[in-house]
Amino acid sequence: MIYLRALREADFEYAQTYFQGLSARSRYLRFMMPTRSLSQSTLDELRKAMTTKGYAVSVAFVEHGSPGSEERLGGARIVPTRRRGTCEFAISVVDAWQGRGAGTVLLKEVIHLARALGYHRVEGRVLSINTPMLAVARRLRFSVRLDPTDPGVSIATRVIYPK
Repeated sequence: MIYLRALREADFEYAQTYFQGLSARSRYLRFMMPTRSLSQSTLDELRKAMTTKGYAVSVAFVEHGSPGSEERLGGARIVPTRRRGTCEFAISVVDAWQGRGAGTVLLKEVIHLARALGYHRVEGRVLSINTPMLAVARRLRFSVRLDPTDPGVSIATRVIYPK
C-alpha cells in the first residue's frame, strides 16, 4: 500500500540513504547539477521546511502492511517564493518507482497542499530533458514554457484557487 504522510524528524536519519539510492541521473534531474551527496545546508533547509506546517510531504510504501517496514519512494515539497501567492514545488521519486504514478500522486498532493495554504499559483523549475516530469505536469493542467534566462530549464505553472 502506498500512502502519503508528513515528513518526520526520523526521516532525516534516512535522507542520505534515500539520496544515495537515486541514480546519478535522478539526482541530476532533481538538483539540476551533478550532486554526490546532500549537503548539510540542504538537510537544514529540509528540516526548516518540515517545521513549517504543510510545506513538506513524503511518500512511503508499507510492504504487506507490517509496522516499521516503510520504504521511502519519494517526496515533494513546496516553498514560498518572493512573489505573493506563489509557491514552488520540487519532487523526487526513487528510480524503481518512476513511471508507476508516484510522481503524479506527489504533484496532486502539491496542488492540494498549496490550495490549502492559500496559494494562487504553483510553479516548478524542471530540466527540459526531464520529459516524464513535464508530461506529468501537462497532464495535471500545468502550462509549460522555457525559462527565458535558461533554455535548458522549463517552468511548469498552474493557477489554483484556494478553498
